Amino acid sequence: MDEIAASSPARLHAASEPPRLVLEGAWTAAGVKAEALIAAAAQALSALPEGPVALEAAAQAELDTVGALVLEHIAAEAKAKGRVLDFSSLPPAWQATRSLIAHVAQRTPPPAPEPFSGFAYIGKVAVDLARHYRDMLAFIGEVTLHLLPLLVRPWRIRWDSVIVEIEAAGVRAVPIVALLSFLIGVVLAYQAGVTLDRFGANVFIADMIGVVVMREMGPMIAAILVAGRTGSSYAAQLGSMRVTQEIDALRSLALPPVEMLVIPRFLALAITLPLLTTLANAAGVLGGMVVATGGFGLDWTVGLQRLGRLENTHYWVGLVKTPVFATVIALIGCQAGMSVRGSALEVGRATTSSVVQAIFWVIVLDAIFSIAFRRLGL
Repeated sequence: MDEIAASSPARLHAASEPPRLVLEGAWTAAGVKAEALIAAAAQALSALPEGPVALEAAAQAELDTVGALVLEHIAAEAKAKGRVLDFSSLPPAWQATRSLIAHVAQRTPPPAPEPFSGFAYIGKVAVDLARHYRDMLAFIGEVTLHLLPLLVRPWRIRWDSVIVEIEAAGVRAVPIVALLSFLIGVVLAYQAGVTLDRFGANVFIADMIGVVVMREMGPMIAAILVAGRTGSSYAAQLGSMRVTQEIDALRSLALPPVEMLVIPRFLALAITLPLLTTLANAAGVLGGMVVATGGFGLDWTVGLQRLGRLENTHYWVGLVKTPVFATVIALIGCQAGMSVRGSALEVGRATTSSVVQAIFWVIVLDAIFSIAFRRLGL
């Protein structure tokens, strides 16, 4: 009998002594018909005298969150008509269920979005950039303070970590750097060869390939690949360590995270990038020579002689950029990872940001170097 009573549809009726609404049946998702109950409650309240009205649950009645939400709607409708419902007579279990959905009934609509303002947007971007580069300067200062004592006492550097990072950033990057540099040399030789062939100047393809690859394309391609491959891994690794509180654990053990995590990566990239650039130069020149000899009839011996006559300045001009590129890539990647706050979502954002910033600054610095070398006559 109890199951039959509890499973019956929800209903209510008014009782006048004292004024109250008696709730019966299953005030659950299966037994509630919200619109009918709200209308029945309004009708029952109209039959009761003015003043507070208590709610009372029958012995076999039951309630879940759906029924509790309907009760909140009934109370809101009664309040709009000047009637007050008293829930204090309901059983403790019903009171607990009502507390679960109390915040739902009190929700307020979100504020209307502010109208778009171009000046406000520009100001926000400017403030964000200022904060970012302020944090970057602070990070550079922190790295410098830890690095200078280590240069005086190099035996304190974690060389085992440096070697591991060299293997990850350098050795594993050899295939992709060599392949893409070779293909860049192929493209340059084709583009230059089509034009030079019209004037019978195929012999100068070797000169053009040697100068362009060693001065510009070799260092830039190597730096961009390292920024996308290694710089992003630095941001992701350190960002994950921030999220899992491993960096906080190092600080709690009085181990400086910059010395333990950042400086080995910085030194590894400073050693690796010049070597990768030399590889990129060789692969790019080889790709150009393959096209020059196979597609435009340049003799290998003549091409090698032309390359041998090039000044060593072209190689050193390209190579001198690489420590600067390595420093920028390492600092941007590590700072992005160390600045992660919150969830794993921030790790992805930091990784993306580090790649974009590193590639941007590599290209900007390359342009600055080109202008400076031109002014210096190099």
